[in-house]
Amino acid sequence: MTILTKEDIKSSRWRLNIDMLKMAAKIRKKNPNDFQSATLTFFGLGGRDDRAIMRRMASDPQGQRLVRERVPLPAGILKPEFYQNFPVGSLGRIYFEHCDTLGLDPEFLSIESAKVSDTLPITETHRYVYYRHRDSHDFWHVLTGYGTDMAGEAGIIGWTFAQTGNRAYGLIALLNATLCATRGRFDVFKTAWSGFLHGKKSPLLMVIDWEGYMDMPIDVVRKSIGLSLSNPYQPFEMQDAPGADKINH
Repeated sequence: MTILTKEDIKSSRWRLNIDMLKMAAKIRKKNPNDFQSATLTFFGLGGRDDRAIMRRMASDPQGQRLVRERVPLPAGILKPEFYQNFPVGSLGRIYFEHCDTLGLDPEFLSIESAKVSDTLPITETHRYVYYRHRDSHDFWHVLTGYGTDMAGEAGIIGWTFAQTGNRAYGLIALLNATLCATRGRFDVFKTAWSGFLHGKKSPLLMVIDWEGYMDMPIDVVRKSIGLSLSNPYQPFEMQDAPGADKINH
């Protein structure tokens, strides 16, 4: 039984949006780390390219159920404070500590991204799939072990490209590594590539219903789903990183 329509497939076709890229460049010129410029760049580079991940989810029994029933991510993914009293070492508690320590507000990121994504004419199925990988970004950082420094972002974005097939992630990973290279960190290209290979061999996290995992020890979760940690890499902090103003909101 197919759960995708022709409209869904058409909605998720990869295409560049030059106007968005120009707007992103204008914003970035005024404020290099403005988060909205990062969102516009993502969609300008074809961020609607969710055809591959929609088909992967549609071909998986669990993915079919998630899409058909529009099963949401656990509420604590966007509101990590929900997990602050979960058992020490549990997936939920570690996710909360990750966001709390770094001053990350996943709900803020979701709202800001929606200012761009919600203007796009995409189907409800496509929107559901996009929201699912968009809102999982910081959660996937915790699961995979990539940090939020520029090198770690290159790794997790390369990993996400492998998982979703969305070419905008691949282009963003390349841009990220190139920006690091201008500061002398050519090794970040290797980190992005390593992340991509890691994503290829990882289980498809988009089809996992996480509700029953959040109170489990994180090592047990990784073992039960067959997820390995990222390879070691050398972190790289940048004050003018795109989207850096998402910190401490």
